[in-house]
Amino acid sequence: MRRSNPGRDVLTEPVVAGAIRGSKDFNLLGTSMLGTNMSVGVRVLLVRHGETVWNQENRWQGQADVPLSEVGREQARRLAQRLRAERRHVRAIYASDLQRALQTAAILGDVLGVPLIPEVGWREMDIGTWSGLTTAEVIARYAAEWERLRAGEDLPRGGGETFAQFQGRILQCVRRLIERHAGEQVVVVTHGGAVRALLLHCRGLDMSQFRQIDKIGNTGVSEVTFLPTGEATIHSVNDTTHLDRLPLCGEAVDA
Repeated sequence: MRRSNPGRDVLTEPVVAGAIRGSKDFNLLGTSMLGTNMSVGVRVLLVRHGETVWNQENRWQGQADVPLSEVGREQARRLAQRLRAERRHVRAIYASDLQRALQTAAILGDVLGVPLIPEVGWREMDIGTWSGLTTAEVIARYAAEWERLRAGEDLPRGGGETFAQFQGRILQCVRRLIERHAGEQVVVVTHGGAVRALLLHCRGLDMSQFRQIDKIGNTGVSEVTFLPTGEATIHSVNDTTHLDRLPLCGEAVDA
């Protein structure tokens, strides 16, 4: 069941996504999985970075290194205070190495007293020449490419990554978490597109169904437990209860 409000989507019952077995199984690590307790998972708090000026302007960011706005810093501070109040036992905070994610993660780490681990793999999709453009500008300048993407082709966005390449990179990061943090809880500060690509996989959906995954707001928290067997339990999606009464913007574009 689901309770839906603007800016948050908190599941009142967990969704167990067993459909990710087979060709999409997380257990693709070969012999490195030998000796792993297959019943012990890692609980991951997936956090989208705080707001940036480009979010306010609804510009595609991709891997452009845009810093947090002051609103974004306040969003991160509120999330940090919430996690501390909830007495979360967080083992580590991983973050994309882009400024907006690192700055968000640093605020969380300072309040929680947890080490920060930058990881390039958690970056947003590389959208090449789309970076810095609004959706209207992308459509105007790259009309043919946009139409082919809308028709279902998996092209490199703006000469950057395909969706398959992007999602595969994110799944590799999850596999490393499973190996390193069995039975533990970690925070990952990443990007809206990365969170949605991962949730898409967890729900056993393909790229054509991407729009079935709700947009993620700035500092929205999505909580998932990953097992080495390939199963994932989604506990919440885009929970932004810590942002009550704080003006929200920049949710129209994930990247």
